[in-house]
Amino acid sequence: MATTTYIPPFETRTRVVIEPERADEPPRRHVARRRPSGRPAPLVCAGSAEPSLHGARLTRRGRVVVAFAWLLLIVAGVLAFARPWDGGEAGSGAAVVTTVEVRGGDTLWELATDVAPTADPRETVAAIMELNDLSSAGDIRPGDTLKIPAAH
Repeated sequence: MATTTYIPPFETRTRVVIEPERADEPPRRHVARRRPSGRPAPLVCAGSAEPSLHGARLTRRGRVVVAFAWLLLIVAGVLAFARPWDGGEAGSGAAVVTTVEVRGGDTLWELATDVAPTADPRETVAAIMELNDLSSAGDIRPGDTLKIPAAH
């Protein structure tokens, strides 16, 4: 008995090939074959580790990468709470202050811009008023000594 094989066309015409049956082979059964998955089946060896739920073990380089990631996370957490770039004045409670004697014509605004030219003068004026227990900016007189934040 001859077998008929259909070859899918790469052209516009279809081709059918009829092959004669070989007498030395048993007749073929048409069974769908599965392609190999590309992964070999696991073998149990005497020196292998017990299978884990994760299905993989980390190599030495992988363990180093994971340890470095944890270390980086811990350092970031410490820096978020310690904030060493603040200089430590905020946590200690003792702000560094200087004293200035008020001359005729001086205003709190001018003193604030002299002390911190890049900062917002309104915040510096508020800090000066709080340090000296002033209720308004008009409470200063020539000859008064004011406490002014050194770095604001």
